[in-house]
Amino acid sequence: MKKISFVINGLLKNINSRTKEIELLLGKDFNISYHISQRSTDSIDLSRKCIEEGTDYIIGIGGDGTLNEVINGVMLSDKKKRKNVKVGLLPTGSGNDFAKTMKLDSEVLTLKNLIESEQSVSIDIGKIECKDNNRKDAIRYFNNIADVGLGGEVVLKVNKSSKIFSPTFRYLKSSVEAFFTYRKKRIRFTSPHFVWEGAVLILCLANANYFGSGLGIAPHAQVDDGKMAVVIAGEISLFDYLRNLSRIRNKEIINHPGIIYKEVESCTIEPIEDNLLIETDGELAGILPLKMSVLNKEIEFLSPKK
Repeated sequence: MKKISFVINGLLKNINSRTKEIELLLGKDFNISYHISQRSTDSIDLSRKCIEEGTDYIIGIGGDGTLNEVINGVMLSDKKKRKNVKVGLLPTGSGNDFAKTMKLDSEVLTLKNLIESEQSVSIDIGKIECKDNNRKDAIRYFNNIADVGLGGEVVLKVNKSSKIFSPTFRYLKSSVEAFFTYRKKRIRFTSPHFVWEGAVLILCLANANYFGSGLGIAPHAQVDDGKMAVVIAGEISLFDYLRNLSRIRNKEIINHPGIIYKEVESCTIEPIEDNLLIETDGELAGILPLKMSVLNKEIEFLSPKK
């Protein structure tokens, strides 16, 4: 009997109802275990342990942050042991941007069908080498989007904002607030085929299309092409952002002299002046400088997406 390990965000309010539904639909055919996080980064260690103990599927229950931690736990485990493991997501958190790209919903029945029909996609994983907040060397993996600049400041504000509002409203409110306090800082972006230097509002390295609770920031991103889509927003005003907000949500290319779209297989980003925060999938990962590389088709991910 194959084993499914569920790694659950401990902050979710409906854990019991979720596990009962899982038992009803999957309990007869699979060996199921549940691993609930108690604090930040717990899901990394829990996921790594699941891989080391031998599992066939590892499923995150939560949002983008939970999935990011699951991915990091998988990547930190022995490659031979994770080789045939399939990763999945039941999107029930505050942010579900990767789920949107991968065409997932929150139904356990959908997950059951994906497992039984063996529907999965080999996705790329971004690897970032940087400094943590204590200036020590750190490695962070991401499956969705990493960014530097405004994104980290927005995450700080979102984390402090009231949970009574929707994720979309909280992100929009935090973005507008951050526009008034954030000062554009100069960076140097270097890749084998593209070099850029200037003051940046935000720079995204995108494996998938959406971040920030539904913003289609990277229309040209593909999860399995061995590249990260690059989006650089330099001289962009709050008015520019709000005027194009609906187009961004619709995953459209924005024709603006302050926005650059590229694709790279690897890059480095260095600060020229004050340092910048690095954000990966809604989690603060560290500070510049960073080195990014793409691990092509590194993880098998449950999805109906072709």
